[in-house]
Amino acid sequence: MSSRPQLHVTVIRHAETNSNLNHILQGQIDTKLNKTGREQAESVGRRLRKVKIDHIYTSDLTRSKKTAEAIAKHHPDTPVTTDIRLREKDSGRLSGLSIQQSLDLIKNEGLTWDDYGEPDDDFRYRVVDFFNDIIATHLPKSSSDLPSSPKQPGKKRNPHIVIVSHGGVINKLVKEHIIMDLGFNVNDYLSMKYKAKNTSVTKFTVRRKKSSSDDSVNMDDDDAKSVVSVGSNSSSGKDDDNNSEKAMSTRRDIERKVRLEGEVGLWSCVSHLTSIGKRTHGDSQIDEFVH
Repeated sequence: MSSRPQLHVTVIRHAETNSNLNHILQGQIDTKLNKTGREQAESVGRRLRKVKIDHIYTSDLTRSKKTAEAIAKHHPDTPVTTDIRLREKDSGRLSGLSIQQSLDLIKNEGLTWDDYGEPDDDFRYRVVDFFNDIIATHLPKSSSDLPSSPKQPGKKRNPHIVIVSHGGVINKLVKEHIIMDLGFNVNDYLSMKYKAKNTSVTKFTVRRKKSSSDDSVNMDDDDAKSVVSVGSNSSSGKDDDNNSEKAMSTRRDIERKVRLEGEVGLWSCVSHLTSIGKRTHGDSQIDEFVH
């Protein structure tokens, strides 16, 4: 095991809904899984049944929570936390419209996608804030803080968490923040051209960069508390302009202090669906590899 602890993160997109099937923008509309979606959720739950999971995080929207429940039933002792920061981006007046209806409206009003719903900066902030929170909570500061292996008492292992969320959140977290902002290595760039599919499995690992003097943490306790407190568990919507600007500035300061690196080892793999003969919406073929 590396002298620097790693946090393993598995990200799952929620299972299929009728809105997915009919090319309708859901945004934060609380839609339910359809029959295929329920089967997909059961399938991804079976795929992860033998994996040690320390914590499961899920969006509070039903399609995400039900997918998380299908995973959690195989891990009865694993805590499950609902977090509104994992909600899909709010599509505003486009919510509930088909893709074609949305394109027609945008054209008629002479606007762009970004002119509707949640501002992209706000969306990015809450997703990055959640990421900073899980790093502060789950990435051990040293090897001595690693949890013990349940199968081999006395042997340490790297922690593993599961996140169940939405396509837009996964894209913002993994493609934009993990890869573009933080510069994590990608094992298979070719796969990244595809969008995250329903119940897709995406995996990445995170560790702190080694400092010039040792491999200790690049963030002190006060920084960690700041990561958790800035914008966490906010359900009131948007801050006023002054508070929002202050929060963004604080986050940027924290990101400069926390020097992270890692790898994206798997992107949007749905090979588990072969076991039920189901394809996820938009697939041309089921992935042929399993990790």
